[in-house]
Amino acid sequence: MSKGALKFGVLAVSAMGMGAMVTNPVLADIMKAFPDIDPTTVMLISGLPSLFIVFFAPIYGKLTQYFPKKTLLAFASLCFVLGGFLPAFMTHFTLILAMRCLLGVGLGFLMPMAADLISDFFDGHERQTMMGFQSAFTSIGGIMYQMAGGFLGSFGWNYAFYAYLLGVIIFLAVHFTLPEPQRKTAPQGEKLKMPGKVYPSFIALFAFQMILFILTNNAAVMLDGEKIADASSIGVALTLMTVGGLIGGFFAGKVMRVLKDYTFTLLFLLFGVGFGIGYTSYTLAQFFVATTLIGLAMGVLVPSYWVKLSVTVPPPLVALAISIGVSAMNIGGFVQPYVYDGVRKLFGLQIGRDSFLVAMIASLLMAVFVLTEAIVAKKGSLRDVSAR
Repeated sequence: MSKGALKFGVLAVSAMGMGAMVTNPVLADIMKAFPDIDPTTVMLISGLPSLFIVFFAPIYGKLTQYFPKKTLLAFASLCFVLGGFLPAFMTHFTLILAMRCLLGVGLGFLMPMAADLISDFFDGHERQTMMGFQSAFTSIGGIMYQMAGGFLGSFGWNYAFYAYLLGVIIFLAVHFTLPEPQRKTAPQGEKLKMPGKVYPSFIALFAFQMILFILTNNAAVMLDGEKIADASSIGVALTLMTVGGLIGGFFAGKVMRVLKDYTFTLLFLLFGVGFGIGYTSYTLAQFFVATTLIGLAMGVLVPSYWVKLSVTVPPPLVALAISIGVSAMNIGGFVQPYVYDGVRKLFGLQIGRDSFLVAMIASLLMAVFVLTEAIVAKKGSLRDVSAR
């Protein structure tokens, strides 16, 4: 099999990772279609898949030790397509939510699978580059699914769910271009454990997603509340974050090779700069700069952590480590509103602009955290070398 076809197959899996975003453009129409359902409950259409990703991503990591990955891909794609597409024909809201749970099961397998497959087929600098491309293709998938959902939703809210049929095409393309990777198992009689040095990475991924969701959850509150922008302009600002992530992903491999041990420190600093600009923005142009910088940092940081995890743990545990990382991120996103609400009440802050100040401070604290981790890890490596 050609290297190009292999790369296409691996990256195509990434395009399904942001499939939950299909319904974002039609949530208001779904609220109108179900006037007796509380709007907060309707928003579970977007939120439920993330909750199920938290639980099913680690299950994927464990199942890779027992089942072929192409079998898991087929199962995940089936859940993705059925859970995504069937609500187009449903008029009972509870059934729609049940299908969104099924979609979350599929995404729980698909999101770690893309990075896991890259660790199976690529090494060294090529792995770094491919992890960056994986992040870029995830952003492309998010743009693709949101645009498809918005276009199809213009014919009626239920038509937006037809966008999930793209999953059939992607699955077939992957199935026929991707070979089954060799299963990595522990030596007979040896029980592998997750190394303690990976847990700071899980903490950082949790914190990263929690900080990122401050932007997505508070941008409209700040910009609309202060009459800086309308809904369409806010949509452009958030799209620029995705575009920044796309650009960052394409250059992630080079950034990792240049910054090396200080990659995460500088990325969290860039995150902080982006939120700092957002906090001081009183024009839409300033806010566009902020979201683009945040997106650039996002596009490099996530694949950098997948590379770090893939080389830190024993090969049989790579899938599980990446899956736990995916779960940590989704937990961070899920708890963000509650954590910020506690911080807001503790310090007498407001929703909207003040949240960007909190995100900036949190980003700078995380920069200190990952720098400390890098220094400690480097000293540990030097001690190990001298001991030999």
